[in-house]
Amino acid sequence: MTEKNHTNHFRFALFQEDILLGEKMFDADVFNPFTRYSIDIRDILPQAITRFQKLLSRKRYNTLAEVGEQTYYDLFNHVRKIIETSPDKYRNDLKYTPKSIKQQIDDKIIKGVECKIGLYINDNPIVERVFYVDGFNYVARYSTDVIENVIEVADLIFHRIKRVDMKNMWDDYDLINKRGLTINQIRELHPSKRAYLLRSI
Repeated sequence: MTEKNHTNHFRFALFQEDILLGEKMFDADVFNPFTRYSIDIRDILPQAITRFQKLLSRKRYNTLAEVGEQTYYDLFNHVRKIIETSPDKYRNDLKYTPKSIKQQIDDKIIKGVECKIGLYINDNPIVERVFYVDGFNYVARYSTDVIENVIEVADLIFHRIKRVDMKNMWDDYDLINKRGLTINQIRELHPSKRAYLLRSI
C-alpha cells in the first residue's frame, strides 16, 4: 500500500447482513506502519460478539437522537411514518424485516438473524466475524444504544492498538541502539526476523 499522499483509516463496523448498523473510524496514520499492518484483536472479538448479541435482542431501545440543544429526533417513529405514508407499491420494499434462520452444523444448532462485526483499514478487512442473534429486535437499527456500543468497542480496539504501538516503538529503539539498524532497515524486516532479533538482544 502506498503511504505517500494517502490517508489511512481504521473502521470498526457492525452489520446485519449487508445493512450497516453502526461504525466508528479513527486515524490509522498515527500508528507506525509495522503496527498498522500486524494487528491482532482476535481475543477481543468473542466478548464483543456476546455484547452485541445481548444488545441486539433487547426489548427496549433509545431511539431519540439529539439534533440540537434540548431538541431530539425520534428515528424509529420518523422511519415508521415514512413507511406508513408511502404508496402501497413501495411500502414492502421499505420495511425492515430481517429473516431468522435455524440450521444445524455438526452437533450445534445455529438460530437467529445473521450479523457481522469487522475491523477494516480503509476498505480492506483485517478481521470479520459472522454471528447470529436469537430474538433480534429490528428497532435496534434505529437506536442510539447500538451506536454507543459500537463506539465503546472501537475505543477498546483503539487503546489495544495504541498499547501495541508503544511496545513496537520501544522495540524499534532497541533494534536501533543495540543492533545498529536504521529505521528503514527495521521497516523492511520480515516479522519473524524482527522477532528473532528482539529475542536475541
